[in-house]
Amino acid sequence: MKKSLIFAANLLLASSLLVSCEKTEGEGGKGSIVGKVYTVIDDGDIFGVPEIYQEGSEEAKSVQDILNNNNKILSKIYSGKASESDMESYNAERDDYSWQMNQLFYFGMDTVVGINEDVYIIYGDHEYGCDDKVKTSYNGTYSFKYLNDGNYKVYACSDNANSKEAIVFDVKVDGGQTYGGDFFIKDGKNAGMCGVVGRMEVFPAKGTEYLPGIDRRVFIREVNQISSDDCRVDDAGYYYYGRLKPETEYVVYTVTEPVKNEGEVPVVGHFKTGKTGTIVPGPTLQADVF
Repeated sequence: MKKSLIFAANLLLASSLLVSCEKTEGEGGKGSIVGKVYTVIDDGDIFGVPEIYQEGSEEAKSVQDILNNNNKILSKIYSGKASESDMESYNAERDDYSWQMNQLFYFGMDTVVGINEDVYIIYGDHEYGCDDKVKTSYNGTYSFKYLNDGNYKVYACSDNANSKEAIVFDVKVDGGQTYGGDFFIKDGKNAGMCGVVGRMEVFPAKGTEYLPGIDRRVFIREVNQISSDDCRVDDAGYYYYGRLKPETEYVVYTVTEPVKNEGEVPVVGHFKTGKTGTIVPGPTLQADVF
């Protein structure tokens, strides 16, 4: 009986020692995770492919076709006469025009190495918080050292205009150095936002057709908001706005040049932005010049 008790005690001790020797994820090992961070600066500047500025080019014609067709959709949507099924159809077409628009216009972004950016690590498979973090070096590299073998998550965050967005990589450490991956994190006032490109035209007093409203001002504001922003029309007649909230309704407007002793006459259009990062076609504003 005494021998049995001694054997059981030894077995229990051996089991406890075995468990204590099992290494879980975390520090204390010889493994490491390294990688690099790049910062994608997005401040909302919009550019068009060069061909859209060439009169008579296929690209210029495509932009005009998109804007013309989109104007028809916008007028139906904001006339207040469209049924629910009409709205679904119109919105689907509008999304298609938005996709076409994004082949011709784009946000100008600058990618640089991410210096002094935070990178986080999670030990094991839990989904909350972080267990440690490091700062990237002068060349954008990050490194987590002295890790036990096992499963880890490393992540970095994009600083969107109104939120943060985590980019996560699952990494398995199995002795030695493991490459955790390269992060491309966005930063800037347009990160997580949208844009619009439209056209502004004027009809001269002695003219016979509408012409591009070169260097004239177009204003924009969110529906039901008072504050507004403005831009000047380029030499092809386009106005551009970035830094707009996704899936939000906006008003764009300009004014006619007043007849002597008369007030300015506003020319107003409405549109709704699309998904994050997209550029939607906006309404064409046509103003008379007296």
